[in-house]
Amino acid sequence: MSRIAATDRMSRLIAAIPWIADQDGVTLDEIAARFDYPRALLLEDLREVVFFVGVPPYTPDTLIEVDIDGDEVWIRYAEWFSRPMRLSGTEILALLAAGEASLAFDTGQDAGALARGLAKLRLSTGSTPETVDIGLGTVATPMLASIRLASERQQCLDISYHSFSGNSRTERRIEPTRVFLEAGHWYTSAYCHRAGADRVFRVDRIAEVEETGEPFTKAQTSTAEPQSGFELGDGPEITIAAPIDRAFLFERAPVRSIETTDDEVVVTLAASGQRWVEQLFLRLGPHARVVAGTMPVNIGEAARRVRGRYDL
Repeated sequence: MSRIAATDRMSRLIAAIPWIADQDGVTLDEIAARFDYPRALLLEDLREVVFFVGVPPYTPDTLIEVDIDGDEVWIRYAEWFSRPMRLSGTEILALLAAGEASLAFDTGQDAGALARGLAKLRLSTGSTPETVDIGLGTVATPMLASIRLASERQQCLDISYHSFSGNSRTERRIEPTRVFLEAGHWYTSAYCHRAGADRVFRVDRIAEVEETGEPFTKAQTSTAEPQSGFELGDGPEITIAAPIDRAFLFERAPVRSIETTDDEVVVTLAASGQRWVEQLFLRLGPHARVVAGTMPVNIGEAARRVRGRYDL
C-alpha cells in the first residue's frame, strides 16, 4: 500500500469530505485523482474513519453517513452538521491563509467559487485582501505554470538543474507527477530519465525548462508515493552531533532521525554528497562531530579550501 504522512492524509480527508457530500455521488477514482489520495487509503479512511465521525452521544442521527456502492461514494451530513459554524480568530486566519495560497495558483474552474468564499469570509470579519500576505516561494510564475501543465498533461520536460549537493548544473529529462509547496519552496516530484529513478526537484533551482510535448513513459507506472514530497531512499547516511544552539541548521536537511538533550542534538541525515556535508559542518562550527556514517568527511580539508579563497 502507498504511504502518506499522517498529517497530509488527514488534511486531504478533511478537504475531500465536503466536496464528496456536494457531488451527490462520485467515483473513488475521481476522488483519488482530485485530492492526490491513494485509492486504497481513501477507501480505508471512508470506511474506518469518516463512517464513525460525529458528536456525542454518537447515535446514528449525530454521525456522518457514508454510502459506498461498488465504485461510487455518497456522504450525507447528520442534522447536527447543518448548524452554522462558529470560528475563532485563529481558525479564520488559517482559512484565509490557506485559501489565498490556493487561489494564487488555482487556474481551474473552482477558482471563482474559492474567490467568492474568501470574499464572504473577509466580509464577515471586516478584513481586506491586504490583511493576509502569503509568501509562496520565489519562483518565476511561467516556469511553475509550465511544470504544472506538463504534470496535468503527463508530458515530459527538459530542464537545466542546479544540484546544490554537487554544486553543478545538469541537463535532465523529467516526467513531473506532482507540484507542491514545502517549507516556503516549490518542488516537483518527477521521474528523472538521467537518474533512472524518481526524484524531487526544487523549482527555484531549475534554470531553464523546455516543453517537449512527448508523453510520459515511466512516471505513469511508478508506484512511488512520496511523504510530504520527499523520499530519502537507501543512500549513504551520516550521524552528526552538534551543540543544541545549532539545531536550527538541520530544519531543512533530509533528516532520518533526531534526538536532543539539554546540550546537544544528534541527527542522522541522508548524505546526498560529500561536499554538501562538509559545507554543513563548516556552518555547525568546531564542536560538531561525526558519530557514525558511511561517507568519509574531511572537515579540515574543507576549511582549508575556504581559507584559500580568501588568502587566510
